[in-house]
Amino acid sequence: MVKQKILVVDDEKDIHYAFRRAFGKEFKLDSAFTGEEALERVKIKSPDLVILDLKMPGMDGIEALSELKKINPKLCIIVVTGHGDMDAAIKVMKSGAYDYISKPFDLAEINTVIERALLVKKAGEELIPIIYQAPDQSKLLPVIGKSKQMQKIYSLIAKIMSIDTTVLIQGETGTGKDLIAQSLYLNGIRAGNPFIVLNCAAIPEGLLESELFGHEKGAFTGAHALKQGKLELANGGTLFLDEIGDMPLTIQSKVLRVLEGKSFTHIGGTHNISTDVRFIAATNKDLLELISEKRFRKDLFYRLNVVNITIPPLRERREDILELVEHFVGLYSTIYDKKIRFISSEARKFLLQYDWPGNVRELENMIEHIVTIASGDTLLSSHFPKSIKPKRKELPTVNFKIGTSLAKVEKEYIEQTLKAVNGNQFKASKLLNLHRNTLHRKMEKYGLTTLRLPKLGGEQ
Repeated sequence: MVKQKILVVDDEKDIHYAFRRAFGKEFKLDSAFTGEEALERVKIKSPDLVILDLKMPGMDGIEALSELKKINPKLCIIVVTGHGDMDAAIKVMKSGAYDYISKPFDLAEINTVIERALLVKKAGEELIPIIYQAPDQSKLLPVIGKSKQMQKIYSLIAKIMSIDTTVLIQGETGTGKDLIAQSLYLNGIRAGNPFIVLNCAAIPEGLLESELFGHEKGAFTGAHALKQGKLELANGGTLFLDEIGDMPLTIQSKVLRVLEGKSFTHIGGTHNISTDVRFIAATNKDLLELISEKRFRKDLFYRLNVVNITIPPLRERREDILELVEHFVGLYSTIYDKKIRFISSEARKFLLQYDWPGNVRELENMIEHIVTIASGDTLLSSHFPKSIKPKRKELPTVNFKIGTSLAKVEKEYIEQTLKAVNGNQFKASKLLNLHRNTLHRKMEKYGLTTLRLPKLGGEQ
């Protein structure tokens, strides 16, 4: 059995001795004492794996890593960092290292990392490191996303931070409307004052008015004592009316009066109560459509829609998916005491292809579930439910009448197969069980080389 080749790059002789003693029988080990020497060794020896020390005289590990990747972009490199040097670890992982280990290291841990790296190389399945960085506590913005759409939202929030204005947040279920509302509050001039939430869809119509305005003792059956409503509790602060599209018309008119007059009365009460509240409202419904259906007041819509923030669904900002995955993996690994550090390229592909109808909430729930059941340090495609994996495209059937010539049958069959795979001759040859040269000859024979193919939006 041919031993796999490992190049150890370190300026300390004791390190090379330790590796030879621990792994010399299992692997074919080679040594380099500088970054420059490592480059020459990789060019000549083509190792399966490189173990690279970060701190070396001359060319350091970061520079050597970069140059090694230029020689062989697929080269598997494990970097040895100083104890607790997390900044360096993050830097090398982002620069293309497969993994890192810290000095002083444990040989059993190194053996595990080496075995996993070589298995991944053999299987051809790339493992992508998950880089989790705790949120910057100095930034009171608990929303994640680097997409252009989210950057525009951050910019808008920054513009209205010091303005005490009414805001309407719109977006599909699970997009994070509540987080945007919290961000407006935390970054606004009322931060530190009450932040009161009322979910208009979660409370029956008969109780919603009491929850919002409060009631006097004896105002209705069961009103045994005076009760303050959300408007009073939010005085001086912010009232977040979540799912306002579900608010009944009768209560909408009363909310409009509060917005206009800055006062209200308890149910069963007779005197006005002044209120100083910033209103933030959110909905997953199309309010303009509700207005056309006479289910939402136009005048209330205009009162609420002073500043509009519309959050795009996750399927329209797929570049945010992996950042969210890294955040949730880090969060729930900490909560559940797991050490998940990688995600397979196949799993990542599933995550990026799926449309996420439940948006960020669905993604978070799925990652939490997977973190709790995962036993290793890697999120694999097998961990994810079938629901997010792309369904195999069914190929069309081709029928022929008895008496059709074999040549016509063959031509039609090849033509329909090519159309089914959008002209991909490699895929067509596999489906037809033909060599690609044979397929090309038959395409020329039947005049199919200039075949016009439908734009199906699939693989080209």
